Amino acid sequence: MRRLADLPAPGLPRREDWVPPPRFGTVRFSDYVPAHATQAEALAAVQGFAHAPPPPRRWSWRRSEPVGATGLYLDGGFGVGKTHLLAALWHASSEPRKVYLSFAELVAAIGTLGMPRALEALGHERLYCIDEFELDDPGNTLIVKTFLAHVFDRGARVLTTSNTAPNAQGEGRFDAASFRREIQSIAARFRTVRIDGPDHRFADRDRALLAPAAAAAAPDDAVHASWGELHAALADLHPVRYGAWGREARAFVVGGAEPIPDQQRALRWVHFIDKLYDQRVPLWLTGDVAIADLFDPHYAAGAYAKKHDRCRSRLAEMLAEAEAAAARSAAAF
Repeated sequence: MRRLADLPAPGLPRREDWVPPPRFGTVRFSDYVPAHATQAEALAAVQGFAHAPPPPRRWSWRRSEPVGATGLYLDGGFGVGKTHLLAALWHASSEPRKVYLSFAELVAAIGTLGMPRALEALGHERLYCIDEFELDDPGNTLIVKTFLAHVFDRGARVLTTSNTAPNAQGEGRFDAASFRREIQSIAARFRTVRIDGPDHRFADRDRALLAPAAAAAAPDDAVHASWGELHAALADLHPVRYGAWGREARAFVVGGAEPIPDQQRALRWVHFIDKLYDQRVPLWLTGDVAIADLFDPHYAAGAYAKKHDRCRSRLAEMLAEAEAAAARSAAAF
C-alpha cells in the first residue's frame, strides 16, 4: 500500500504536458452531441474558429494591431461541453505551434519564468487553448493582460472557456472596479459565445460518498490517505503541481471525508478534483457525508459558487466510475 509520503515531489508542468488530458485526449467535434440550441451554436462557432484565416492587421509606426477580436470565449455553466469543444479544436487544428493548458498553469508558468522569459518561451505559439479562465486577483489580471496583448499582437488565436462572462471577471473576488480598464481590455480581445444546457454528466450532486468496502476495488498501487492527511499535503503544494502528483499516484483512496470549513481549503480541493478528473485518475472517497455537504454553506454560495458546483458534478461522476469499477471487480470473482 502506498502513502502520500511515497510520492515524489511533483514538478511544474512542462511544455510537453500542454496537450489535452486523458479524459479529453480523443474527443472530436463529431462526438459532441448538442443538448441545447446554444450548444449547437457554440459547436458551429468553434468549428468556424478552427478554420478561420489569420486575423487582418493594421499597421502603425508603433506596432501592428489586430482588427477587432481574434479570440473566442466560451462562457457557460458546468457540464455543457466547453472543455470538450476546447480539446476538439486542439485536435482539429493542423497548426504545429499550439498549446492546451489551464489558466492556472499559464499564470503559474509566467510567474515562475517572469514575463520576459515567459514571452520568449511561450509567446510564439499560433494557437492557445486555455481552460477555466478566471481572474481571481489583481496580480493575475495584470499578468494575463500583458501576455495576451503580446500573443494577440503577434497574430495568435486564443480559445478559452470560463464559468464567468469576460466583463464580469473578478467580481466578488477582489476590487474589480479598480481594474475595470484592464478587464475590459482583455474582454475586448474575445468574441463571447454563451453556452447553456443541462449538465451532460447527469450527475447526482446530492449523492453520498462511497462506503469503505467499495475501496477494495482500488488497484494495489493506489495511494491511501486520510482526509486530514490529504488536505495537509494539498496545502503544502502549489495547485499547479497537483496534476503531476495525480499522474504519479495513478489512483487515490481517501477516507473519513467531512465538510470543508473554509474557502481556501475548498478551492484547493476543487483544483485537485479538476486535475484528477481531467487525467482520469480514479478516486475512492469515503465518509459519512453527501457530496452536496462537502462545502460549508457560509461560503459555498459566494463568489466561487460555480467552481463548487463544477466540483460536485465532476466528483459525482468520478464516484460513479469508482462504483462501476467495484462492480466489475466483484463480477470477476
